[in-house]
Amino acid sequence: MKTFEQRLAMNSCFAAERYDVIQLPFIPFSNTGGEALNNNGVVAGGIANSDGSVSLAAWSNGLLTILGVPPGLPSRDFNTPRVFGINDSGAVVGTVHTSAGDLPSRWFIYDRKGFTVLPLADPTDLGGAAIGINNRGEVVGYDHTSTNKLIAWHWSDGAYSRIPVSGTHTTALGINSSGTIIGNRRFRLIRRLLTGRLRSSGERGYVVCGDTTQYLTGFVYAINILGEAAGGSLSNGQAMATVFKDGIATVIVNMPSHAVGINSGASVVGSYQPTGYNWRHLFRWSASLGAVDLTPDGYRSAEAAAINDRGDILGFGETLSGKPQYFLLTPNPNGELTQKALTTAAVPGAR
Repeated sequence: MKTFEQRLAMNSCFAAERYDVIQLPFIPFSNTGGEALNNNGVVAGGIANSDGSVSLAAWSNGLLTILGVPPGLPSRDFNTPRVFGINDSGAVVGTVHTSAGDLPSRWFIYDRKGFTVLPLADPTDLGGAAIGINNRGEVVGYDHTSTNKLIAWHWSDGAYSRIPVSGTHTTALGINSSGTIIGNRRFRLIRRLLTGRLRSSGERGYVVCGDTTQYLTGFVYAINILGEAAGGSLSNGQAMATVFKDGIATVIVNMPSHAVGINSGASVVGSYQPTGYNWRHLFRWSASLGAVDLTPDGYRSAEAAAINDRGDILGFGETLSGKPQYFLLTPNPNGELTQKALTTAAVPGAR
């Protein structure tokens, strides 16, 4: 395990970095695209077929590999997949539903054996989604019950177990290689998981490590190998990007924002709302350098989706021409994108 000094050095090596901006072919936002990035730089998502259907695919070093479509269960109508997670072995998890909407749904694993669509935790449930997978193959997610509740679960060794947290609606969103699980709970229905837009107003996070459950003052979306979680906390009704360590919340961006990714060096990515702007910008934060803006040139808006241990950042946004687009930022000393200070004041015509 890296010492604190080693992790600061790891962050410092990113200090003066420039980035290549690579456009990715995945369907963005809520149109069943999804996104997932692993530590080997592999990105998984959905691509549009000529007939309007969606196939899963993996991108790595410019090569796109078509993975296909999960076998429709319980019928062929289950033909619309979405990716949520990928581990370092390339195993992908997500959900598959009908073209009519998010429910009913099932969740799947894609690995070297191909697709496996698993049954619901309870056969009376309306749907389910797998959100995170670790390098041991353990999966976390949630089921949508027949009474419209969301129940967080953990899948390991071919069996479900319910996450031992309180709340009418609970979701499990991440699990690290040590088996520590993070997620959120709230008292009204969570639907933003399937929209590609994370906007929290009522979630409260939790961390489950072995037999210990810790409730947080804010919400969480990602966890690293050291058990540090990234998300946000509310201040005067506004969400601000926050890192949680040992239950202690540290706000890292003092303006409307949220964090969605954290790597083993504690580099954090997310998006923030500049003052006076209608569009969101992508940020990256480290303890040694603070937050910087990494919104690519030519984009009116950008949000992060994940960061890996190599410093690659997966993001999505809208170009100046109005095209929604996924992209990957990869560190390169000669890259086209340079980091900027966070935008803190309105610029005429920039909205």
